[in-house]
Amino acid sequence: MKAIRLFSKEEGFTQCLICAHRCRIKDGKLGVCKTITNKDGVLYSINYGILAAQSIDPIEKKPLFQFLPGTFSYSIASPGCNFRCLGCQNADISQSYRDDNYKTYVEYFESLKKTSPKDVVESALKANCQSISYTYTDPAVFFDYSIDVMELAHKKGLKNIFVTNGYYTEESIGAAKGLLDAVNVDIKFFNDANYRKICGGRLEPVLESIRLLYKYGVHIELTTLLIDEYNNNNEEIKKIADFIVSVDLNLPWHISRFFPLYKMQDGKITSEKTIINAYNIGKKAGLKYIYAGNIQLDGYEDTLCPSCGNLLIKRRGYNILEYNIIKGAIGEGKCKFCGYSIYGIF
Repeated sequence: MKAIRLFSKEEGFTQCLICAHRCRIKDGKLGVCKTITNKDGVLYSINYGILAAQSIDPIEKKPLFQFLPGTFSYSIASPGCNFRCLGCQNADISQSYRDDNYKTYVEYFESLKKTSPKDVVESALKANCQSISYTYTDPAVFFDYSIDVMELAHKKGLKNIFVTNGYYTEESIGAAKGLLDAVNVDIKFFNDANYRKICGGRLEPVLESIRLLYKYGVHIELTTLLIDEYNNNNEEIKKIADFIVSVDLNLPWHISRFFPLYKMQDGKITSEKTIINAYNIGKKAGLKYIYAGNIQLDGYEDTLCPSCGNLLIKRRGYNILEYNIIKGAIGEGKCKFCGYSIYGIF
């Protein structure tokens, strides 16, 4: 176990400051994520260095369409999550570790092989990746490990990416400032009741994290998984689009198709009509870059120039078929046809 960076001691408990749950953890107990424990007034990460997944992914899988498109990202995850999403697609590594037996839980983690931050960075370089993604589960549950990897990654010229539910505190986002280059944040609902019911979280901390990440200059793309009877109505879709516009109408929005998984196996697969409807609502709200995910809809994964309308990036799945962005200074991208500046790092 390794002591975490962000906690405060109070009488009778110690408070974790990594995620917006701000768990008040008593001695010998675990936080909501089941990966932070209190031992004699100090909070420790019990899954530090334990990787449930390591993979080489196209960066488009994150999904990031306007951050180093066409490159590969070395993706890592530790077990656990600070959410308990009922439709989680990675439940085998995010939810299966929720054991109420503290002793058994800690002993289990202590028995697993550890991977050093240096090993992760070396593996990413060996695989010719340009970035490391902290993904599959949420980086909040392996935050201190992520920070240690991120510091080494930057020294070796690698970019750092969080794929996240965005449930952070001002303290943790501040700790990642200067190390975190890009994020894809889920806006799961624009309804606090559904956030609580389906995810075990709240809406406002996610929105505040997005605002703060934007303020700090992190590249942001956003994803919404459309689920029938929960967030596929026009009113909620418009609220999500309007929020994104209020931050920056250049932020890419990925509208993703739901498939019945985990504890929501009685749900319906999102229809093409629903995806296209949300796409049109986002366009009408003023968003410049919208993409359809988890579905094959020709043209809906392409990047078009908001100024002249020409095709900039033609995609099929994770593959780039045509590329018409000219790279400028410090990764800036411009339309090959009209010179318009494109949001992102290219």
